[in-house]
Formats: sequence, structure tokens, C-alpha cells
Amino acid sequence: MTAPYSVRALARTDYPKAGSLLSRRWAREAECGRPVDQERDIALIRPLRTGDHSDDLHGLFEDGSLVAMWELDPSGPGPGWNSSERAESSVGLLLFYTDPVHRHAGRLVSLWLADQFARRPRPPQWLRCNVTDGRLADHIARAWGWKKVRYDHGRHLLQLPCDVKPALSVLITDPVSERASSCPSLAAPAGSERP
Repeated sequence: MTAPYSVRALARTDYPKAGSLLSRRWAREAECGRPVDQERDIALIRPLRTGDHSDDLHGLFEDGSLVAMWELDPSGPGPGWNSSERAESSVGLLLFYTDPVHRHAGRLVSLWLADQFARRPRPPQWLRCNVTDGRLADHIARAWGWKKVRYDHGRHLLQLPCDVKPALSVLITDPVSERASSCPSLAAPAGSERP
């Protein structure tokens, strides 16, 4: 049996799919009355169009359709985290977009990332993100399994522990032995102390 989902770094040929995903996301945000930063979103995928991109942008695919995409910051979390939290090993989730009609994409990606990082030789303790919208923060905590840490200067800080999910391979194709090669930006550089 083949898993219905797969994860991989996005390529130049994925630009139309990424643009379509953003358009669907923008339409959903507008329906909900939430602001959209289209310039920031377009800047994320523009390197795909030109072919001048790194392997930092990844996607979750269902039967060849892009249902989620994200970018990570392996150096740690973004703004709002204090010095003791920054001293903990963590990976920041910078940007994350899901197809609004695929209600479980965020949860699947969260599970996959927690599992992916937990299997590393020096796993980080946390995945961390921050969002400005309180309703979105509530949704991420309720539906995706993240824990709210606090609200700080207009940002809701959330974190997810990294832990192995043994049965996840039934849902998402990405065998452990292939993970480092299929997602080079998720693999720690040799000799690195960073996640």
C-alpha cells in the first residue's frame, strides 16, 4: 500500500502549484476578514519561478497536489522568545501555508516535522512559531497539537515537542533512510551543534 502523502523540497516546476495554493489561502483569509501580506507571500515563492532557490521551502503533497508548504529556520525561533528559551535547542517555523480545503494538512505537517527532527542524532527539543492572529493561534493549538506558551508584543508564541511518530510512515512517504537526502535543509551539517 502506498502512503497518500509525500514530503519533499519544492522545485522550479512547483511554482504554479505554490501560486495556486497561495491564491486559495488568500481567498480563505479574505472570507475570514484576516489581513494578507501578499508581497511577503509572493517573495517566498518567487525564487521557485526563477530557479534561484535553495531547498528551504518544502511541501506536503497528496496524490501530486500541493496541500501545504513551509519554510524553517534551523537557527532557532523568531521574535518574542526570551534568552533562556533561545538557549534551548529549537527550530523555527517561519512561514506555513495550507490549502484551506485540506483541513488536516497542518496537523500532518506538524506530526511529520516533530518526527523528522526527533530522529536526528542531536534532536532539537522544540519546534517553535509565532502568529499574530489569536484565532489562528487557537486553531494551531487545538487542531495541530501545538502548545501556547504566551502572548508577547502582539505575537502568540507556540511550541511543539519533537518526538518520534512510528506509524506516520503509513500516511506520509518519506522513509527515515531517505529523509536527509530528500530534505537536505532539514539535515544538520556535519559537526554542527545546531538542529
